Amino acid sequence: MGKKFAKHRTESLLTFFNLSHRAELLAVRNNVVLPVFFLILWHTFASSQIIYLQDFPSASFPTGWSTNSSRVTPNDAVTSSGYNPPPASGGYNMRMWDCEPAGDTITLNISGVISTVGYTDIRIGFGVWRSSDFNRPISLRWSANGTTWNTVSNGITDSASTTWKLIYFDLPPTAQNVPNLRFRFSYVAQTNASCTTASPAFRVDDFAVGKNFSLPVELTHFDVRAEREGIRLTWATASEHNSAYFDIERSGSDARFEPIGRIAAAGHSLEERRYEFFDARPLPGLNYYRLRQTDTDGSFSYSPIRQAQAAAESGLRVFPLPAREVLHVAGAHSAAEPDVRWQICDLMGRIWRQGAAADSSGWDIPVHDLPPGHYLLQCSIGGQQQTRRFQKQ
Repeated sequence: MGKKFAKHRTESLLTFFNLSHRAELLAVRNNVVLPVFFLILWHTFASSQIIYLQDFPSASFPTGWSTNSSRVTPNDAVTSSGYNPPPASGGYNMRMWDCEPAGDTITLNISGVISTVGYTDIRIGFGVWRSSDFNRPISLRWSANGTTWNTVSNGITDSASTTWKLIYFDLPPTAQNVPNLRFRFSYVAQTNASCTTASPAFRVDDFAVGKNFSLPVELTHFDVRAEREGIRLTWATASEHNSAYFDIERSGSDARFEPIGRIAAAGHSLEERRYEFFDARPLPGLNYYRLRQTDTDGSFSYSPIRQAQAAAESGLRVFPLPAREVLHVAGAHSAAEPDVRWQICDLMGRIWRQGAAADSSGWDIPVHDLPPGHYLLQCSIGGQQQTRRFQKQ
């Protein structure tokens, strides 16, 4: 289908939603049972919406799109195909060349055309393609104000191949109700070719922003919690259709995610499904996690990013982080002084709880009635002070 029909296709989805909604009300009023497939379609459209779709209709830059280099141009040499939604529109797409001079940081910016005011559960999706010799890492970031930029992914390139594919990302709640949501692709050129028709290239098409508009998997919960021996990930889906598997990806402070495990998905389900993965060897310090959910047709989406602090290898350890009901304390043993005096203070120095532990190797402290926030656990062990910070949810 050509570019000129892309907007009509989006409008058709909204029209179908309105018709479906009226049909459901009519069915309820007349005590009619709708076919299961119709109810599934209604649920899909009722819970999803594309609020911005750019399909690059010509060789000119669309409104709101700009670049700092002539190496980024709309081009129709390799037309998009084979994915939906957003629908593959063919024709022109945004091409990014990797060519001399080396060391230049190339950016492709989107600003002034996307508003998420009144919307929740913001998701972005777009088609990607790359030539076999394009190996530069491309990052994608978003901003609510044009000053603070937040990383969506530093590995956009890794998701592409010489066949067009879809890629999706869920954004955090801070991307909601933003009147001017901005995005920026960027990469650093290297010396591998002059700017010719044979230069290594990366392409983007059908850039869409909306809510829940892509995956046949409805993720309702994703949480990570530090425990004594590692970090536990749990998540749940409300429904699944043609889901294949979940890859668990982890990153340290460098924001480069690597897969550390895979869990098979349900495939087809209209009931809640719960999943769990345990990272027995987390990285020192803060660990960042996300889920990459892949469908049977190869399309995939990323969950929001979650983080957890790995327990220290030695000394006083507290978990889970964050804590909700009980704070577990371990690793405080001292042969010289088996008893431990402890107190919990907030960051203003106010004491909320204090006591003594008869077994210094480990004990539990109820924290269910503490107000949410950050606290310090201060322990006196063998005449020495140990302090650990924790968060109460």
